[in-house]
Amino acid sequence: MNVLIIQENGKHEKNKQFRECFSMARALNRQGCEVDVWGKGHSSYNNVPRWEFYDLIVNLENYDLSGWVPDLSATSRPKKMLWVIDAHCRGMEPYVNTFVNGKYDLMLQSTKDFLDKDSVWFPNCYDGHLVSPISDKKHFIGFCGSLLNRGPMLDLLEKKYLLKKDIWVLGEDMVRVVSSYRIQFNMNLANDINYRSFETIGCGTLLLTNKNPQYDELGFVDGVNCLIYENFKMLCDKIDYCINNLEDVGKMSDKGLELAKRHTYDVRAKKLISIYRGL
Repeated sequence: MNVLIIQENGKHEKNKQFRECFSMARALNRQGCEVDVWGKGHSSYNNVPRWEFYDLIVNLENYDLSGWVPDLSATSRPKKMLWVIDAHCRGMEPYVNTFVNGKYDLMLQSTKDFLDKDSVWFPNCYDGHLVSPISDKKHFIGFCGSLLNRGPMLDLLEKKYLLKKDIWVLGEDMVRVVSSYRIQFNMNLANDINYRSFETIGCGTLLLTNKNPQYDELGFVDGVNCLIYENFKMLCDKIDYCINNLEDVGKMSDKGLELAKRHTYDVRAKKLISIYRGL
């Protein structure tokens, strides 16, 4: 099976190997697929692929501000999938337009709320070959990520619980700092389940995150392999419990690490192949 993944190359050098196109390409390679990655910023960008050579083309979450993403509407041999990750930020309109105009066969949707007749749920995941527990648990609670809408909450937790803030820490450094927390505070932006949810449990760190029904369907169980809060009081109650029950924190972290094995790129690659074969 020959696969082409189209995605702009990452702009942050430390995080490039964690980019979706590379993680999925490596995972598909391990399943016996031949995979090329192409797009703006890649060394191969000036060599436009022969679309008809491939069995599957995946257009993977591109913010096409300069018009570089190819029009694939005339291609008929390869199956074409549009992989949607940031609909919770951008809304669905740009994806629907790309899907219809490019005559795609299927949409891979990371947020279940946006599913329709042309899409299947394809949740986010993590790269189990890059993310693992690699640091001692030096910090009780921390946050590794971008501020965005989380700033006020992080300030409150820093003041109340000495939360360690690691803002815009990327790549291997991200794995190192998340692994160093006993608990990682997480707050999704909207109705999404972000990558950090999976990376956290993959680091053997207890995930403390806001409520979303999608967590239930992905196997996250409050008090078993993660902690889920609905408001600030509940959040503080959960942290207070952990302070006094460190043994339980360790048990939940271990269960989270077990769950993580169900949400790797290798697992998603197998699912992608299965979806392709069903088209």
